[in-house]
Order: sequence, then C-alpha cells, then structure tokens
Amino acid sequence: MAEQNNYIMVMLESLQKKELLLETLSAKCDAQSDIVSQKDVKWSDFDNNIAEKQSMIDELMQLDEGFEKVYERVKPEIYENKAQYYSEIAKMQELITRITDLSVHIQAKEERNRKLVEKSILLLRQDIKKSRTSVKAASDYYKSMSKVNYIDPQFMDRKK
Repeated sequence: MAEQNNYIMVMLESLQKKELLLETLSAKCDAQSDIVSQKDVKWSDFDNNIAEKQSMIDELMQLDEGFEKVYERVKPEIYENKAQYYSEIAKMQELITRITDLSVHIQAKEERNRKLVEKSILLLRQDIKKSRTSVKAASDYYKSMSKVNYIDPQFMDRKK
C-alpha cells in the first residue's frame, strides 16, 4: 500500500515536471518566433534554439516512458481502490488536461514558426538570387570596360 502511494506520488511528480517542461518549451517557441521574425535572421541563434528544444523534447519522452511504466505497475491497484486514490486521480486528471492544452498550444506555435521559417528561407533565396545577378552584372561590366582601353596589336609597315 505504501509502495503504491510512492508510485502515485512519482506519477504526480512526473506530470508536474512535464507541465513545467512544456511551459519552458512554449517560451522557446516564442523565442524562436522572435528570431525568425527579424529582418536579418541570426541562423546560429535559430540553431541553438532548436537544439535546446530538442533536448527538452527528449526529456519529455523520457518522462512519458517513465510515467507509462509506473502506471502499468499501479493500474490494478488504482482501479480496485478508486475511492482511496480519488484526490490523487483528480490531480492527475487536472495535470493531464493542462498538459494537453499546452501541447495543443505548442503545436499551433510550431506550425506558425514553420511558416515563418519557410518565408525567411524564401526571402533569403531571393536575396541570394539578387546578389548573384548583381555580381554577374558587375563582372560583365568590368569585363567589357577592361576591353575599352585595350588596343589590339597591330603590324606596322616599316617600308620607307
């Protein structure tokens, strides 16, 4: 019985950690949006943000796996004694609802960020294309101008 209570407390702690991680991940999504919305995107900041988010996602996956393992252990006990664990179950349900809401919010933010990234990349490609066109035009200009002062070798007639 005490062991079951410990497992239930571990599950509650896991859900609380997951909620905090998701809140932090949501803030990282906002930061990513700010990075990508800038006129001159700092892609190194973007990469760092992605790496931090990936680390959080990995931690979330570990929390999910741990929660599932513990839940499988205590599942029979919880079902048999629902009344005894009513308050803990209610807390878990509340946390799961908040976690689900946060997850949906994050997915929406990620979709907006994906569109912003695509837009930034498109603008970057256009800038690169303009730069290449400008470089080619300048190169062609300098080639043609270098020929203006060039005099072809000529044969001189030395007969007197």
